[in-house]
Amino acid sequence: MDRSGFEFDLVTQRFLKNRWETDLGQHVYKEVLDGIKRGADVRSVLDRYVLDHSENSDPYGHPYYPVSEMEEGRFWVLTQDDLRGIHFYNEVFPEKAYLGKKDLNYARFYNCVMRGADFEMTNLTCAVFEKCNFEKAVFVMAGGYNSKFTNCFLKDACFIDIALREVDFSGADLRNVYFENVYLENIIVDYNTQADSCLRKRWEDRMLPGEQEPELLKAFRMSYAHAELWYNADKYLYLERVANRKYLLWQKTKDNKSLLSFGVWIKDYFWGFIAGYGVKPNRIWFTGFIVALLFSIVFFVAGNPGNDKDFMTSLYFSFTTFATLGYGDLSYKSPRWIMRLISTAEAWTGAVLISMFVALMARKVLRY
Repeated sequence: MDRSGFEFDLVTQRFLKNRWETDLGQHVYKEVLDGIKRGADVRSVLDRYVLDHSENSDPYGHPYYPVSEMEEGRFWVLTQDDLRGIHFYNEVFPEKAYLGKKDLNYARFYNCVMRGADFEMTNLTCAVFEKCNFEKAVFVMAGGYNSKFTNCFLKDACFIDIALREVDFSGADLRNVYFENVYLENIIVDYNTQADSCLRKRWEDRMLPGEQEPELLKAFRMSYAHAELWYNADKYLYLERVANRKYLLWQKTKDNKSLLSFGVWIKDYFWGFIAGYGVKPNRIWFTGFIVALLFSIVFFVAGNPGNDKDFMTSLYFSFTTFATLGYGDLSYKSPRWIMRLISTAEAWTGAVLISMFVALMARKVLRY
Protein backbone atom coordinates (compact mmCIF):
# COMPACT_ATOMS: atom_id res chain seq x y z
CA MET A 1 0.00 0.00 0.00
CA ASP A 2 1.34 3.41 -0.96
CA ARG A 3 1.21 5.72 2.03
CA SER A 4 1.33 8.86 -0.11
CA GLY A 5 -2.20 8.18 -1.27
CA PHE A 6 -3.61 8.21 2.26
CA GLU A 7 -1.39 10.49 4.36
CA PHE A 8 -2.06 14.10 3.48
CA ASP A 9 -0.25 17.38 4.08
CA LEU A 10 -1.30 19.66 6.91
CA VAL A 11 -3.38 21.90 4.65
CA THR A 12 -5.43 18.96 3.42
CA GLN A 13 -5.76 17.53 6.91
CA ARG A 14 -7.11 20.84 8.17
CA PHE A 15 -9.63 21.02 5.33
CA LEU A 16 -10.78 17.43 5.93
CA LYS A 17 -11.69 18.29 9.53
CA ASN A 18 -12.84 21.89 9.15
CA ARG A 19 -15.28 21.18 6.31
CA TRP A 20 -17.51 19.34 8.80
CA GLU A 21 -17.64 22.47 10.98
CA THR A 22 -19.20 24.63 8.25
CA ASP A 23 -22.95 25.24 8.22
CA LEU A 24 -23.44 22.89 5.29
CA GLY A 25 -20.99 20.39 6.82
CA GLN A 26 -23.02 20.30 10.05
CA HIS A 27 -26.18 19.65 8.06
CA VAL A 28 -24.55 16.81 6.12
CA TYR A 29 -23.04 15.46 9.35
CA LYS A 30 -26.51 15.10 10.87
CA GLU A 31 -27.79 13.40 7.72
CA VAL A 32 -24.84 10.97 7.76
CA LEU A 33 -25.30 10.20 11.45
CA ASP A 34 -29.02 9.68 11.03
CA GLY A 35 -28.41 7.48 7.98
CA ILE A 36 -25.95 5.27 9.86
CA LYS A 37 -28.34 4.88 12.78
CA ARG A 38 -31.24 4.03 10.49
CA GLY A 39 -29.16 1.65 8.41
CA ALA A 40 -29.69 3.81 5.31
CA ASP A 41 -27.26 4.14 2.43
CA VAL A 42 -24.90 6.97 3.40
CA ARG A 43 -23.66 7.14 -0.18
CA SER A 44 -26.97 8.67 -1.23
CA VAL A 45 -26.43 11.45 1.31
CA LEU A 46 -22.93 12.30 0.09
CA ASP A 47 -23.65 11.86 -3.59
CA ARG A 48 -24.94 15.45 -3.91
CA TYR A 49 -21.70 16.88 -2.55
CA VAL A 50 -19.09 14.98 -4.59
CA LEU A 51 -16.60 17.41 -6.16
CA ASP A 52 -16.55 17.34 -9.94
CA HIS A 53 -12.93 17.87 -10.85
CA SER A 54 -10.97 16.86 -13.93
CA GLU A 55 -7.95 15.58 -11.96
CA ASN A 56 -9.97 13.09 -9.91
CA SER A 57 -10.19 10.32 -12.46
CA ASP A 58 -9.61 7.67 -9.76
CA PRO A 59 -10.19 9.25 -6.32
CA TYR A 60 -10.38 5.82 -4.68
CA GLY A 61 -7.02 4.68 -6.00
CA HIS A 62 -5.09 7.83 -5.17
CA PRO A 63 -7.11 10.46 -3.29
CA TYR A 64 -6.30 13.96 -4.47
CA TYR A 65 -7.74 17.13 -2.99
CA PRO A 66 -7.21 20.12 -5.30
CA VAL A 67 -5.71 23.00 -3.31
CA SER A 68 -7.73 25.52 -5.31
CA GLU A 69 -10.96 23.91 -4.11
CA MET A 70 -10.08 23.72 -0.43
CA GLU A 71 -11.47 27.13 0.45
CA GLU A 72 -12.36 28.14 3.98
CA GLY A 73 -16.04 27.59 4.73
CA ARG A 74 -16.68 25.21 1.82
CA PHE A 75 -17.99 21.67 2.08
CA TRP A 76 -17.51 18.96 -0.49
CA VAL A 77 -16.42 15.32 -0.54
CA LEU A 78 -14.13 13.51 -2.89
CA THR A 79 -16.27 10.38 -3.22
CA GLN A 80 -19.58 9.01 -1.99
CA ASP A 81 -17.67 7.21 0.77
CA ASP A 82 -15.55 10.17 1.88
CA LEU A 83 -16.00 10.54 5.64
CA ARG A 84 -12.42 11.66 6.21
CA GLY A 85 -12.00 13.97 9.15
CA ILE A 86 -15.51 13.46 10.55
CA HIS A 87 -15.88 13.47 14.35
CA PHE A 88 -18.38 11.51 16.44
CA TYR A 89 -18.65 12.12 20.18
CA ASN A 90 -20.64 10.09 22.72
CA GLU A 91 -22.83 8.50 20.05
CA VAL A 92 -24.63 5.18 20.49
CA PHE A 93 -24.86 3.40 17.16
CA PRO A 94 -27.32 0.56 16.58
CA GLU A 95 -26.25 -3.05 16.81
CA LYS A 96 -24.26 -4.07 13.71
CA ALA A 97 -24.13 -0.55 12.27
CA TYR A 98 -22.67 -0.57 8.77
CA LEU A 99 -19.58 1.54 8.12
CA GLY A 100 -18.19 -0.64 5.37
CA LYS A 101 -16.33 0.71 2.34
CA LYS A 102 -15.95 4.12 3.96
CA ASP A 103 -12.87 6.32 4.05
CA LEU A 104 -12.28 7.24 7.68
CA ASN A 105 -8.85 8.83 7.34
CA TYR A 106 -8.33 11.33 10.18
CA ALA A 107 -11.82 10.58 11.53
CA ARG A 108 -12.30 10.61 15.28
CA PHE A 109 -14.70 8.54 17.39
CA TYR A 110 -14.77 9.35 21.09
CA ASN A 111 -16.73 7.35 23.68
CA CYS A 112 -18.98 5.82 21.03
CA VAL A 113 -20.83 2.52 21.32
CA MET A 114 -20.40 0.45 18.16
CA ARG A 115 -21.21 -3.11 19.18
CA GLY A 116 -21.09 -5.50 16.25
CA ALA A 117 -20.30 -2.68 13.79
CA ASP A 118 -19.32 -3.75 10.28
CA PHE A 119 -16.09 -2.18 8.97
CA GLU A 120 -15.79 -4.15 5.75
CA MET A 121 -13.15 -2.68 3.40
CA THR A 122 -12.93 0.46 5.53
CA ASN A 123 -9.87 2.70 5.34
CA LEU A 124 -8.69 3.47 8.86
CA THR A 125 -5.46 5.36 8.16
CA CYS A 126 -4.80 7.96 10.88
CA ALA A 127 -8.29 7.38 12.33
CA VAL A 128 -8.63 7.81 16.09
CA PHE A 129 -10.96 5.69 18.23
CA GLU A 130 -10.86 6.52 21.91
CA LYS A 131 -12.85 4.88 24.71
CA CYS A 132 -15.14 3.23 22.14
CA ASN A 133 -17.01 -0.04 22.54
CA PHE A 134 -16.28 -2.34 19.59
CA GLU A 135 -17.55 -5.53 21.19
CA LYS A 136 -18.11 -8.14 18.46
CA ALA A 137 -17.27 -5.59 15.74
CA VAL A 138 -16.12 -7.02 12.41
CA PHE A 139 -13.14 -5.66 10.47
CA VAL A 140 -12.85 -7.45 7.12
CA MET A 141 -10.40 -6.38 4.38
CA ALA A 142 -9.94 -3.11 6.27
CA GLY A 143 -6.83 -1.51 7.71
CA GLY A 144 -4.41 1.36 7.41
CA TYR A 145 -1.50 3.17 9.00
CA ASN A 146 -1.22 5.01 12.32
CA SER A 147 -4.72 4.14 13.51
CA LYS A 148 -5.45 4.49 17.22
CA PHE A 149 -7.72 2.26 19.31
CA THR A 150 -6.74 3.72 22.68
CA ASN A 151 -8.69 2.51 25.71
CA CYS A 152 -11.19 0.78 23.41
CA PHE A 153 -13.21 -2.32 24.28
CA LEU A 154 -12.57 -4.77 21.44
CA LYS A 155 -13.50 -7.99 23.20
CA ASP A 156 -14.89 -10.67 20.84
CA ALA A 157 -14.11 -8.50 17.79
CA CYS A 158 -13.09 -10.09 14.50
CA PHE A 159 -10.21 -9.09 12.21
CA ILE A 160 -10.00 -10.91 8.87
CA ASP A 161 -7.81 -10.16 5.82
CA ILE A 162 -6.55 -6.82 7.07
CA ALA A 163 -3.24 -5.00 7.56
CA LEU A 164 -2.65 -2.85 10.63
CA ARG A 165 0.63 -0.95 10.70
CA GLU A 166 1.82 1.25 13.54
CA VAL A 167 -1.58 0.92 15.20
CA ASP A 168 -1.90 2.09 18.80
CA PHE A 169 -3.69 -0.40 21.08
CA SER A 170 -2.72 1.37 24.31
CA GLY A 171 -5.21 0.49 27.03
CA ALA A 172 -7.31 -1.58 24.62
CA ASP A 173 -9.12 -4.76 25.63
CA LEU A 174 -8.17 -7.36 22.99
CA ARG A 175 -9.42 -10.42 24.82
CA ASN A 176 -10.95 -13.16 22.70
CA VAL A 177 -10.32 -11.23 19.48
CA TYR A 178 -10.22 -13.38 16.35
CA PHE A 179 -7.30 -12.73 13.99
CA GLU A 180 -7.16 -14.44 10.58
CA ASN A 181 -4.92 -13.43 7.67
CA VAL A 182 -3.97 -10.34 9.65
CA TYR A 183 -0.71 -8.47 9.13
CA LEU A 184 0.40 -6.63 12.28
CA GLU A 185 3.45 -4.38 12.11
CA ASN A 186 4.86 -2.13 14.84
CA ILE A 187 1.70 -2.16 16.92
CA ILE A 188 1.78 -0.17 20.16
CA VAL A 189 0.75 -1.54 23.56
CA ASP A 190 1.14 -0.48 27.18
CA TYR A 191 0.58 -1.78 30.71
CA ASN A 192 -3.18 -1.46 30.35
CA THR A 193 -3.46 -3.39 27.10
CA GLN A 194 -5.25 -6.70 27.68
CA ALA A 195 -4.50 -9.51 25.24
CA ASP A 196 -4.98 -13.26 25.44
CA SER A 197 -2.07 -15.64 25.79
CA CYS A 198 -4.01 -18.20 23.79
CA LEU A 199 -5.27 -16.94 20.45
CA ARG A 200 -8.91 -17.43 19.61
CA LYS A 201 -9.27 -20.43 17.30
CA ARG A 202 -12.79 -20.03 15.90
CA TRP A 203 -15.19 -17.34 14.77
CA GLU A 204 -18.59 -18.53 13.59
CA ASP A 205 -17.80 -21.13 10.90
CA ARG A 206 -14.20 -20.01 10.38
CA MET A 207 -11.09 -21.49 11.98
CA LEU A 208 -7.69 -19.88 12.47
CA PRO A 209 -5.02 -21.72 10.42
CA GLY A 210 -2.36 -22.99 12.79
CA GLU A 211 0.51 -21.79 10.61
CA GLN A 212 -0.61 -18.18 11.18
CA GLU A 213 -0.22 -18.36 14.95
CA PRO A 214 3.58 -17.87 15.14
CA GLU A 215 3.47 -14.59 13.19
CA LEU A 216 0.56 -13.23 15.23
CA LEU A 217 2.28 -14.10 18.50
CA LYS A 218 5.52 -12.63 17.17
CA ALA A 219 3.78 -9.31 16.48
CA PHE A 220 2.57 -9.11 20.07
CA ARG A 221 5.94 -10.25 21.41
CA MET A 222 7.76 -7.51 19.49
CA SER A 223 5.24 -4.86 20.56
CA TYR A 224 5.67 -5.72 24.23
CA ALA A 225 9.46 -5.83 23.84
CA HIS A 226 9.40 -2.39 22.20
CA ALA A 227 7.37 -1.13 25.18
CA GLU A 228 9.94 -2.81 27.48
CA LEU A 229 7.21 -4.86 29.12
CA TRP A 230 9.51 -7.84 29.40
CA TYR A 231 7.22 -10.16 31.34
CA ASN A 232 4.64 -10.10 28.55
CA ALA A 233 7.35 -10.18 25.88
CA ASP A 234 8.80 -13.37 27.40
CA LYS A 235 5.33 -14.91 27.65
CA TYR A 236 4.64 -14.33 23.96
CA LEU A 237 8.15 -15.47 22.98
CA TYR A 238 7.49 -18.84 24.59
CA LEU A 239 4.05 -19.15 22.96
CA GLU A 240 5.48 -18.10 19.59
CA ARG A 241 8.21 -20.75 19.71
CA VAL A 242 5.77 -23.45 20.81
CA ALA A 243 3.40 -22.56 17.94
CA ASN A 244 6.33 -22.52 15.51
CA ARG A 245 7.41 -25.98 16.64
CA LYS A 246 3.85 -27.32 16.56
CA TYR A 247 2.63 -25.94 13.24
CA LEU A 248 5.71 -25.13 11.13
CA LEU A 249 8.72 -27.11 12.31
CA TRP A 250 6.77 -30.34 12.72
CA GLN A 251 5.23 -29.96 9.27
CA LYS A 252 8.71 -29.55 7.76
CA THR A 253 9.83 -32.64 9.66
CA LYS A 254 6.94 -34.67 8.24
CA ASP A 255 7.58 -33.38 4.72
CA ASN A 256 11.34 -34.05 4.74
CA LYS A 257 11.20 -37.33 6.64
CA SER A 258 14.91 -37.26 7.44
CA LEU A 259 16.92 -37.84 10.60
CA LEU A 260 18.38 -34.34 10.31
CA SER A 261 15.00 -32.60 10.29
CA PHE A 262 13.77 -34.83 13.11
CA GLY A 263 16.91 -33.99 15.07
CA VAL A 264 16.21 -30.28 14.64
CA TRP A 265 12.67 -30.80 15.94
CA ILE A 266 13.92 -32.84 18.93
CA LYS A 267 16.50 -30.15 19.75
CA ASP A 268 13.84 -27.46 19.62
CA TYR A 269 11.49 -29.54 21.76
CA PHE A 270 14.05 -30.14 24.50
CA TRP A 271 15.18 -26.51 24.49
CA GLY A 272 11.57 -25.54 25.10
CA PHE A 273 11.04 -28.25 27.70
CA ILE A 274 14.21 -27.63 29.68
CA ALA A 275 14.51 -23.84 29.52
CA GLY A 276 11.23 -22.57 28.06
CA TYR A 277 13.22 -21.19 25.09
CA GLY A 278 15.36 -19.12 27.42
CA VAL A 279 12.57 -17.35 29.29
CA LYS A 280 11.74 -19.88 32.02
CA PRO A 281 14.81 -20.37 34.27
CA ASN A 282 12.65 -22.10 36.88
CA ARG A 283 12.32 -25.01 34.44
CA ILE A 284 16.11 -25.44 34.49
CA TRP A 285 16.03 -25.55 38.29
CA PHE A 286 13.30 -28.19 38.20
CA THR A 287 15.13 -30.19 35.49
CA GLY A 288 18.30 -30.11 37.58
CA PHE A 289 16.42 -31.38 40.63
CA ILE A 290 14.93 -34.28 38.64
CA VAL A 291 18.32 -35.14 37.08
CA ALA A 292 20.05 -35.22 40.48
CA LEU A 293 17.22 -37.32 41.91
CA LEU A 294 17.46 -39.86 39.08
CA PHE A 295 21.22 -40.14 39.49
CA SER A 296 20.75 -40.73 43.23
CA ILE A 297 18.51 -43.70 42.40
CA VAL A 298 21.21 -45.06 40.08
CA PHE A 299 23.83 -44.71 42.81
CA PHE A 300 21.55 -46.37 45.37
CA VAL A 301 20.80 -49.34 43.09
CA ALA A 302 24.41 -49.75 41.98
CA GLY A 303 25.75 -49.26 45.48
CA ASN A 304 27.05 -46.06 47.04
CA PRO A 305 30.76 -45.40 47.55
CA GLY A 306 31.80 -47.55 50.46
CA ASN A 307 28.88 -49.93 49.73
CA ASP A 308 26.60 -47.89 51.99
CA LYS A 309 22.97 -48.80 51.20
CA ASP A 310 21.49 -45.67 52.79
CA PHE A 311 19.34 -43.73 50.27
CA MET A 312 20.12 -40.44 52.02
CA THR A 313 23.77 -41.08 51.29
CA SER A 314 22.84 -41.54 47.61
CA LEU A 315 20.99 -38.22 47.65
CA TYR A 316 23.90 -36.48 49.33
CA PHE A 317 26.44 -37.89 46.89
CA SER A 318 24.27 -37.17 43.84
CA PHE A 319 23.42 -33.56 44.71
CA THR A 320 26.97 -32.66 45.70
CA THR A 321 28.22 -34.22 42.48
CA PHE A 322 25.58 -32.35 40.44
CA ALA A 323 26.61 -29.07 42.08
CA THR A 324 30.27 -29.92 41.33
CA LEU A 325 31.16 -29.33 44.99
CA GLY A 326 33.19 -32.50 45.47
CA TYR A 327 33.51 -32.60 49.28
CA GLY A 328 35.86 -35.59 48.99
CA ASP A 329 34.39 -37.67 51.80
CA LEU A 330 32.76 -40.03 49.29
CA SER A 331 34.12 -41.35 46.00
CA TYR A 332 34.13 -44.51 43.95
CA LYS A 333 37.34 -46.55 43.90
CA SER A 334 39.24 -47.16 40.69
CA PRO A 335 37.87 -50.71 40.10
CA ARG A 336 34.39 -49.18 39.76
CA TRP A 337 35.32 -47.09 36.72
CA ILE A 338 31.77 -47.25 35.27
CA MET A 339 30.35 -45.53 38.36
CA ARG A 340 33.17 -42.97 38.17
CA LEU A 341 32.15 -42.28 34.59
CA ILE A 342 28.48 -41.91 35.60
CA SER A 343 29.28 -39.49 38.43
CA THR A 344 31.50 -37.46 36.09
CA ALA A 345 28.65 -37.31 33.56
CA GLU A 346 26.37 -35.99 36.30
CA ALA A 347 28.93 -33.34 37.23
CA TRP A 348 29.14 -32.19 33.59
CA THR A 349 25.34 -32.11 33.35
CA GLY A 350 25.11 -30.11 36.55
CA ALA A 351 27.73 -27.62 35.37
CA VAL A 352 25.86 -27.04 32.11
CA LEU A 353 22.43 -26.66 33.74
CA ILE A 354 23.73 -24.40 36.51
CA SER A 355 25.48 -22.19 33.96
CA MET A 356 22.28 -21.94 31.92
CA PHE A 357 20.27 -21.06 35.01
CA VAL A 358 22.70 -18.32 36.06
CA ALA A 359 22.82 -16.88 32.54
CA LEU A 360 19.02 -16.74 32.16
CA MET A 361 18.53 -15.28 35.62
CA ALA A 362 21.18 -12.64 34.96
CA ARG A 363 19.46 -11.76 31.66
CA LYS A 364 16.12 -11.33 33.40
CA VAL A 365 17.52 -9.34 36.34
CA LEU A 366 19.58 -6.98 34.18
CA ARG A 367 16.76 -6.44 31.68
CA TYR A 368 14.02 -5.87 34.23
